[in-house]
Amino acid sequence: MPSKFKDVIRQFMHPSPDKPETALFGFYLLTMVAVFLALVVILLMNLSTPVEFSRNRLHEIIGAHKGFHTILQLCLLLLVTGVASLPLLWILKQVLKPVRCYLVRPPDQPGQQVLKQKAGQRLINLPFIMVPMNLILWIITPAMILGGLFFFGRMDFTTAVTFGIRSVMVGITSCGLLFFLLETHARHTLIPVFFPKGRLTSAKKAKRISIERRIRAFYRMGSLIPLLHIVLTLFALYLQVNTYPVPTEAYAKSVLLFSLVVFGIFFFGTGIFTRLISRSIADPVNDMLLVVNQVKQGNFTSQTRVVTNDEIGVLGDAVNQAIQGLGEGQLLRDAFGRYVDPRIRDEILSGRIPLDGEYKSVTVLFADLRDFTPFTAAYDPKTVVMMINAYFKAMEIAIAANKGLILQFLGDEIYAVFGAPVSDPRHASNAVSAALDMESRLTELNREFKEKKLPCLSHGIGIHTGRVLAANIGSPNRLSYLLVGDTVNLASRLQKKTRDLDVAMIISQETVTNLEQDPGILSIRPHKESIMVKGWDKPVAVYVRERPDQTI
Repeated sequence: MPSKFKDVIRQFMHPSPDKPETALFGFYLLTMVAVFLALVVILLMNLSTPVEFSRNRLHEIIGAHKGFHTILQLCLLLLVTGVASLPLLWILKQVLKPVRCYLVRPPDQPGQQVLKQKAGQRLINLPFIMVPMNLILWIITPAMILGGLFFFGRMDFTTAVTFGIRSVMVGITSCGLLFFLLETHARHTLIPVFFPKGRLTSAKKAKRISIERRIRAFYRMGSLIPLLHIVLTLFALYLQVNTYPVPTEAYAKSVLLFSLVVFGIFFFGTGIFTRLISRSIADPVNDMLLVVNQVKQGNFTSQTRVVTNDEIGVLGDAVNQAIQGLGEGQLLRDAFGRYVDPRIRDEILSGRIPLDGEYKSVTVLFADLRDFTPFTAAYDPKTVVMMINAYFKAMEIAIAANKGLILQFLGDEIYAVFGAPVSDPRHASNAVSAALDMESRLTELNREFKEKKLPCLSHGIGIHTGRVLAANIGSPNRLSYLLVGDTVNLASRLQKKTRDLDVAMIISQETVTNLEQDPGILSIRPHKESIMVKGWDKPVAVYVRERPDQTI
């Protein structure tokens, strides 16, 4: 086959996305292929059938004096049968008319959406429409041709009936082949155009064939029809055995020839059916497996290609919906993590945080900027936002590095906890380490501010260890993960006391008691006396750390 002709055929069978209408030619080509193969099968089987009519035709073909005349007769028979199949192509053209109109009309033309729905439904139903039309032609055309041969005395009644029944059976096989050829071509070319998101099951009045029926159809066409051909031929031989006596050797050779022809035809035919049916099932499944593997790697944008409305198509739509749900969940998870610490997010989404709360031993840290109100009044709002965001970012890094969790940013105040929602026996040591790290990072941050000729920031930190109730608190539509109890209140009060004592941080005795041996706590000294805290009747024993000289 010339390469240019191959390129033309490939263009029609695999059209470019810019010209999907060229795929329509593929339907006509495949229809002619199915008819042609059926005609060849009928010709080979009829010529190889060991009945008197076929033996005479073979002798005429072999004989030199009548060979050319007989070949012309056979070609004429083939041509007549082919011309009789032209109505099938005309019917195909009428069925595809909405599809053609939609593809060639401008996209913005009125009524295009309605036409698209009709064309999509017609495309799905195309194999179901063409199969009965094809079968009718395979019943009528052989009946007319063979009936004419019998009427004009060119064929005996038994042979005419045998060939007629055989033509119908071959026609049934041809209908099955045409069904799967048209369906496969539609799936590869135009179904994705009309159903880019799948959901073929939503198409109104669209017919469907289940996988079970496909397998049963393959069994009947691949097993039962060949057996019927053999039984029919043997029965015809039985009827003619006394009418047309044949030598035993010639009879055995003719039966062997027929058997070999039937074997070759159906070996080749079942191979075609096996490939078409297996690919119609395996291709969508393999595509789903590929997409599932991509989802396992975190790609939630992939979608499986749904081109059927059978069980696999329903499964493909379900897979796409599940992937979409996972993608939306991941998007929500990522967005949620921007407003809520990922650890709280994961605990909430996994359901490990009881809605009615749970008691935990934790260490609470409050940090608040000094003299922030006059600072905001003295500087441009954009400068204020830039500086406080830089401050929060640096403090968050310090807290997270020490396994702490920021529950809220309260204006210019930070509210953090260590030991919740995930329990940690070193929560007290982590909290003090975080406070020291926050102080170090603030010093570095102030150095950057000075280089930009911006004011330095200063904060006070209060830390207290105790038992709290950790819970999701709020309305049914809006919840926050918060801590409830005197531990939180005392930590907040200690932070406010840093102003009165003019120190960088105040740590309660309970926190120091729970500290592990850490060189960093050497810079923390006990306060000379217990302090009175608002809301507490008794003095509170605390430790303090002096303010570094670098900050104001």
